[in-house]
Amino acid sequence: MAFEKPGNKWLPYLVLTLSVLFIYWQALSFDFIPSWDDKEYVLDNIHIQSLSAENLKFIFTNTYFSNYAPLHLLSYSIDFAIWGLKPAGYHLTNIILHILNACLLFTLVSRITGDRKAGFIASLIFSLHPINIENVAWISERKTLLTTFFSFLSIVSYLNFRDALKWRYYILCFVLFLLALLAKPLTVTLPLALLAYELFIKKERKGILFPFPLFLLSILGAVMAMWAHMSHHSIEQSSLTLDVLFGTVYPTMTPIYWKYVKLIIWPMGLSGFYDAPIYGSFLDAVPAVSVIAWVSLTVLILCKGGGQMRFWYLWFWIWLLPVSNIIPIPVYYADRYMYLPAIGFFALAGLGVSKISKAPSFEKIVYAVAAIIIVFYGAAAFSRAGVWRNEVSFWKDTAEKSPGQDKARLNLGYAYEMEGLLAEAEREYQAAVNIYPSQEALSNLQMIKSKIELLRQKALQQQNP
Repeated sequence: MAFEKPGNKWLPYLVLTLSVLFIYWQALSFDFIPSWDDKEYVLDNIHIQSLSAENLKFIFTNTYFSNYAPLHLLSYSIDFAIWGLKPAGYHLTNIILHILNACLLFTLVSRITGDRKAGFIASLIFSLHPINIENVAWISERKTLLTTFFSFLSIVSYLNFRDALKWRYYILCFVLFLLALLAKPLTVTLPLALLAYELFIKKERKGILFPFPLFLLSILGAVMAMWAHMSHHSIEQSSLTLDVLFGTVYPTMTPIYWKYVKLIIWPMGLSGFYDAPIYGSFLDAVPAVSVIAWVSLTVLILCKGGGQMRFWYLWFWIWLLPVSNIIPIPVYYADRYMYLPAIGFFALAGLGVSKISKAPSFEKIVYAVAAIIIVFYGAAAFSRAGVWRNEVSFWKDTAEKSPGQDKARLNLGYAYEMEGLLAEAEREYQAAVNIYPSQEALSNLQMIKSKIELLRQKALQQQNP
């Protein structure tokens, strides 16, 4: 590969930057999506509208919207100071963060594998993969981009510490991990990733002690996250009973883990919401087969796989843990949950291409296949990104992909209503009521019918003055 030649040190970073810009430059013309968190986080959030001492105090001392993520809100404050409420500026920040994450991932994978080719392929897939569109094109999902950025920096600092054994790198790793938790507590499992690195990559007995002080921050982050969710009732205590967990949540989740693998390999049919089949027992056929398959695969890899395979396979599970519904969250699964876990598969793909390409008879074939797959992912991502252009396009796509989700129909109705398309709004509100007659859906349906009737009466009065 060209970037492996002397003097081409910066070429991978340039390619990754251009790849992200190719997919996401269109997002600069995209709007906010008020009905899906953008209203709460940005448009109606008075706490980001100045960098005053009062607002900063609120951001760092209060939970907001079921989260304690002060750096997430602070980033919007900085955007507001520069752009006001122009959505292009907020989208630009997300794009820049994704570029930085792709470049950091190249450094991270290259160092862990000792293979720049594997690192480049993994980070290129990461930069282009359609499953990451939700994280980048959705302004409110910036918290994942931010926590990933600080987590990658923390891991790179830890690698520097292990290579040089200079404690300033360890302290920097600790500080960056704290910043990652302040962006989003999703990264509480970072010390587990470092422990896996020690066990399967470094393989030095004394090294397994180094990640343990970081678990103190993990515990703090987990407690803060639980407190924020419980105080805002986004996690109900009734959902934490053994009957609910083992009678619904866990049996339902086991096949979803396989769906994630399918979406990573074949990212077609991506959606803002997914209709998840609910299972009531591990003895049901689908959960039973899913569990047996996962256990078999895990035993095979941990017993027969090499250090790199073990590490990157466990990477998937380590970063999936916070969103795997061990503690039930309102959404069973979503594309945005794969931003970090999917990297395990991308790294294994990079290692596979690198290894096979070393055989002269297979080099051209494997590069050609890899190029076709990467172009396919890029084309699919470019198309998927356009779905996020505005509320109507996003909720229309979501409602078509997940017809059983009442929230998708409800929000599509809202989007139509804001556009003045009242007949279309009434149709979607009625569809939401048919799926689940919530108070919100019933109220919206009644109001839109009243609005349509009022307009009809006004039209009749104008015809017959």
